[in-house]
Formats: sequence, structure tokens, C-alpha cells
Amino acid sequence: MKITKSELKQIIKEEIESSKEILNLLSDISQKLNRGADILKAIESVDTSIDYLIAATTGENPLTIGAMQKSFGRFRAPPTQAPLSTSPPQVVTKEDE
Repeated sequence: MKITKSELKQIIKEEIESSKEILNLLSDISQKLNRGADILKAIESVDTSIDYLIAATTGENPLTIGAMQKSFGRFRAPPTQAPLSTSPPQVVTKEDE
């Protein structure tokens, strides 16, 4: 006796729907996958924030940092730090204006 693809799908569907354990298991898997997606979004947000921190200290463009990181991963050469100014910052007062 041959079973067609649609008949097989129907048999599997009936078996899954009749078993509460399988339904609970599928529900648990679905919830864990959703939590995993939320965790991935949070990690991506932290990664973007780190790119902006690196950009602030090196003077590089944060989008360039992110693109290079995606292209080369951990094999990317570290960005060079922007030279620090040796002269003291200038303070402008109302008297100077």
C-alpha cells in the first residue's frame, strides 16, 4: 500500500494533534527560539554600541568598524588610536568675546 505525500502529512498532523506531550514540546521549542531571537537582538545592540565606543576613541567611522568586523571577524587589524592633542584645551570666557 502506497501512501501519498498529502496522506502522510495528514497522518503526521493527526498524531501530533492527538499527543499533548508533543504539542507541549513544540510550544517549549517555539518559546525558546523566540527568547533566542531576543538575546541575539540584544547582543547586536551591544556590538553596535561597542563599535561607537571604538569610533570615539580612534576617530574611525563606526559603520566602517562594523563592516570590517563583519568582513574579517577577529582577523581584522585593530584600529589605530587617534593622536591625543598635547596642547591644553582652550577655554573661551565671556570676557574674550
